[in-house]
Amino acid sequence: MDRRTFLQAVGSTSAVAVAGCAGQSESEPPESVGEWADDGSIEFGLPPFQDAEQLNEQYAPVFEWLADGFDGVDTVRGVQTTSYSATVESVVNGHTEMANLSPIISVLAAEDGVNPLVINWSHGADSYYSYIATHAESDIDALGDIAGSTVAMVDPLSSSGGLFPRYMLTQAGLDAGTVNSQPDDFDIQWAGGHDASLAALQNGHVDAAAYGDFQHPTDDDSIVKVAESDPIPFDPLVAKPNTPDAIQQALIERLLNTPESALEAHRIDRFGEISEGTYDPVRGVAEEMGVEIETLDPENESDDDSTTNSTSETNESTTNASTNTNESDT
Repeated sequence: MDRRTFLQAVGSTSAVAVAGCAGQSESEPPESVGEWADDGSIEFGLPPFQDAEQLNEQYAPVFEWLADGFDGVDTVRGVQTTSYSATVESVVNGHTEMANLSPIISVLAAEDGVNPLVINWSHGADSYYSYIATHAESDIDALGDIAGSTVAMVDPLSSSGGLFPRYMLTQAGLDAGTVNSQPDDFDIQWAGGHDASLAALQNGHVDAAAYGDFQHPTDDDSIVKVAESDPIPFDPLVAKPNTPDAIQQALIERLLNTPESALEAHRIDRFGEISEGTYDPVRGVAEEMGVEIETLDPENESDDDSTTNSTSETNESTTNASTNTNESDT
């Protein structure tokens, strides 16, 4: 299955509960963010990297800040999906105007014209790590000891919760499989979120767990880190294909100027500019794990198909969270 077929298949099996449309016609491109938004609403896709309620709380002030910055935009609505593939499908097909995509997903989606806007920063950095952890009393002291175990992971297309930990285990000499195959040397339990992956370990359902370092407990001595990955660039915020350059720039400027007050409850510190080559480390790991990709630059088009496959099931339910800025004093 090539990557474009994969995206089409995701679109036919996942239901993203949004009412957004693909936007203006090519003959009449929107001239403002308000015209670009669908009936005054920007719908923003969110992958399930943590608890839905927490995401609502974190993103609400950011959505208010975005909406308040543009005439004709009344609401920015968070659309929470139950799989990473459903999130990329929604923005590639224009059902959502914007999205937060995992690094791996953003590299894939760029070939379909999705436009990277800004990169998330957290704890003063634009990168983070994948952790593989276990119980303190476990016999797992090194990655090689995971052979024969069950490992909780987030999603096959999650960077820190899927591809990077499998790459680390491959480098340690284990057969960790690829996006097209299951591992031979251990079993994977797909948790669906970083918090759920950690919870599976804490509750004794698995022998080890992989998740982003931001999920690692600081007050639980019973969970210990076995290994960490090389730095992974944080996830970007993106705009749907065919978004005019002027609108992209307006969104970028607004996001870069997001005040600290809008991020007090957020997992990130600020939004930053995306530099050339930022996602090269992701590209290398994706290729090693069987995800063939051509480029992160939407302007560098290719006729070659890229290949990926996901072994996770796409649930057909989503939760919508909206923030109506008409009631905000911001």
